[in-house]
Amino acid sequence: MNPAAPECGANWRKPTDQISDRAKRYRAQKPECRPPGPAKCALCGSTRNVVIDHRDGDERNGSPENLRWLCTPCNVAEGIRLARAGRGVKTAQYNPGAYTLAQYTQAVLDHTRGAHDAGGKIIHATPKEKRQDFAQQIWLRRRARGTDRH
Repeated sequence: MNPAAPECGANWRKPTDQISDRAKRYRAQKPECRPPGPAKCALCGSTRNVVIDHRDGDERNGSPENLRWLCTPCNVAEGIRLARAGRGVKTAQYNPGAYTLAQYTQAVLDHTRGAHDAGGKIIHATPKEKRQDFAQQIWLRRRARGTDRH
């Protein structure tokens, strides 16, 4: 690595546990973090559809030693191999769910039970503890208005 070049991750504002998996992959694409050499698959030698792979299967580990070039088919096969071996970390797409009671209530109103719609995505992406808290807040408000039917 060039001594004048910035070190991989030296200027990042947030640690990896505070960013999405997409942002982790984006970080791996930064010039100072990319694997050395040409974009050529480390397993089969292909130069088509080459992406950056995390050797240990954990996108939080963006150290240059953990990154290598793989073609898409080899990357998928490597992911399957790691999963079968019980290694690596499953990619989680970033969707924080509802932040406020108003957002959660709107998602509930927009959602049709059994449908795969935007309201359902927000509801299911909201962590269980938050859903329980929102349910308690709704119940307390209904009780205060006298609209609980129990």
